[in-house]
Amino acid sequence: MIIDCHVHLQGAGIEQELVEAAAALGVEKLCCSSLGRQWSYEPTPDVFVEANNDVAECMRRYPDLVLGFCYLNPVYTQESLDEMCRCIEDLGMVGVKLWVAAYADDPRVFPLIEKAIGYGVSVLQHAWHKATGNLPHESKPGHVAELARRYPEADIIMAHIAGDWERGIEAVKECPNIVVDTSGSIVEMGMVERAVQELGARRVLFGSDAHGVDLSVALAKILDAEINDSDRELLLAGNMQALLERRRS
Repeated sequence: MIIDCHVHLQGAGIEQELVEAAAALGVEKLCCSSLGRQWSYEPTPDVFVEANNDVAECMRRYPDLVLGFCYLNPVYTQESLDEMCRCIEDLGMVGVKLWVAAYADDPRVFPLIEKAIGYGVSVLQHAWHKATGNLPHESKPGHVAELARRYPEADIIMAHIAGDWERGIEAVKECPNIVVDTSGSIVEMGMVERAVQELGARRVLFGSDAHGVDLSVALAKILDAEINDSDRELLLAGNMQALLERRRS
């Protein structure tokens, strides 16, 4: 089995090309979220509710392929809590997606993390360290590490290994409740091997960031990495499967 832990909708849906690519490559599950039909860095509740409805429709259309992650904006704390409840309890989603509306360690994030802990679902937190400068509230790996230290019982997926993967690995090394995903546009020799060496194979997940990244290229990062086969199986599916099994009804 292969599980892609980090996929986005294209507009209001999932392109048939991606569905076909997943089938051809043996990717059996796509963990999908939507950042809205027109991406907004600071989505209002009506925007993230519509985005989650689009994900729910894809879940209905591809019940054996698509697993939903609900997109929230911590700035609208109560609305996000209500929406998490709807998405997890009523729509059957399996995780939470946070992007760039607030830093990961912003106090407005804390109630969402506490509720996610209660549901036993993972939080996929965007993080990036940009040489050209981050967006106004875009988390760097240090923000994610601070959140993880505050909530050691939370399951946090730090997306993209924070872009600058050497900084990302170093920042979260001592936070055992953070796993990293390999998604994003960076294809650089040694990234996967270094993450496995420094964090351990159980703290690295396969993610593509499709539609923004070609699924075959993203998967090749794992398939061609110089790691042993048992570790490769953990990255491709075993680690994400373990996180999914923690979800409470």
